[in-house]
Amino acid sequence: MGAALGGMGLLGRRPAHAALGADYDVVIIGAGVAGMTAARLLSLAGPGLKVMVLEARDRVGGRLLTLHDKKVLPSHGIEVGAQVIHGSGAPTWELIKRYQLPTRSRNHLGEPARHFLDGSPVPDGATFDKLLQKVGQAMGSREGPDTSFREFVDALDLTHRERELAFSESLSWSAEPDRVSAMATVADGQLWDEWHDGDFQVVGGYSALAERMAEDIEGRIQLSSEVKDIFWRQGLVGVRYRYGGITTALTCRQLVLTVPIGVLQGGQISIQPAVPAATQRAIDSLEMGQVVVVPMLFSEPLWQEGQLPGVWKDPSGRRQFWLPHPVGQGGNGVSGWFVGAAARELSDAGPEAGMAKVLQWLEAASGRAGLADKLAWHHFQDWNRDPYTLGSYSVTRPGGHGQRAILSEPVEGTLYFAGEATAEPPHYQTVHGAYLSGKRVAAQVASALKVPFPDTVS
Repeated sequence: MGAALGGMGLLGRRPAHAALGADYDVVIIGAGVAGMTAARLLSLAGPGLKVMVLEARDRVGGRLLTLHDKKVLPSHGIEVGAQVIHGSGAPTWELIKRYQLPTRSRNHLGEPARHFLDGSPVPDGATFDKLLQKVGQAMGSREGPDTSFREFVDALDLTHRERELAFSESLSWSAEPDRVSAMATVADGQLWDEWHDGDFQVVGGYSALAERMAEDIEGRIQLSSEVKDIFWRQGLVGVRYRYGGITTALTCRQLVLTVPIGVLQGGQISIQPAVPAATQRAIDSLEMGQVVVVPMLFSEPLWQEGQLPGVWKDPSGRRQFWLPHPVGQGGNGVSGWFVGAAARELSDAGPEAGMAKVLQWLEAASGRAGLADKLAWHHFQDWNRDPYTLGSYSVTRPGGHGQRAILSEPVEGTLYFAGEATAEPPHYQTVHGAYLSGKRVAAQVASALKVPFPDTVS
């Protein structure tokens, strides 16, 4: 088999009907929510369909990651990946109901007090909504091609503080304003505001969702399997990957790639021949946002009795610290969330120097000195350096608005793409967007294989 997968020339010499004798009907690359959703539904779609999921990590869940340490952390763990279920209407409630996972409102302890890092209060919602309305009206009357959000905002009549607040709209997507499409930021942001009515936590950790999904498809997931090469022709795909320290290979009739955009663009996986130009343009229209997450536990609270802890942030949202609230509830924890240029600064510094910088920022925000001596536990989660993500989640480059739909289209009925990057606005960047893409790609593959698809997909 290794020789047969040595290149497209050898693979191409196999007769057209050879796909009927492939090792698997469907191979799915990636055991995140999208990949496991597709695997589960396809395992129900027609008798005897052979499905395999190859996952490079030694765990399932992808960008779902809850840290647990019974000696140090609270029983519910600490989220350093996806944080919450976005919205009461999120499709992931189907999964929450199926697995009977307990949930609670993000603000179950009350609404946090919000302050800028300099101590000044964050403008109320009405003020920010008025600014977004002004930005939206400007976009509605604008003519010409798409541009960066920075170029668009710089052309508006705004004060310096208003510009910084406007930039927080793009940075909420983890993208610097000069790296993200103005049309996507404004139009998709408006759709998000219409959709989003609150956030909810999975009690016990979001990773529980991935673990329960994996139980549903037990025996169909192979971990620590890092795909290196894909050779394909219509109806037949060869996959070469590293497993257990050796290079091995398999063939399939249909291949589903759910890896993040950063991996598709980073060259870790070679695809021969190259995907069609339209598909490549869609891939190139996106990029990964930048996020570093730093949860911390201290030996004592960072506030005095009677203070109102909550959220400290800079106006653009590049640096944020979330504090427990109200006073006396939630322990001595602080979660640092850093995006865009702030995340890159920490990535470039590395975990040790980056952690020193985080503590420096937190000392300035809290007015407390010597925090390094009070730090009992921390974790430096740099998604930008993670080789299996190379960033946080997908953002739309200037000029790329509308390209996600093209990426969701099958390539010659053989190659398929899924994952949050392929979800429609405003659902990309979310767990439920990944879930929706898994459902969509499962239906596409089942149709191509001409097998019955389950009527119920919850």
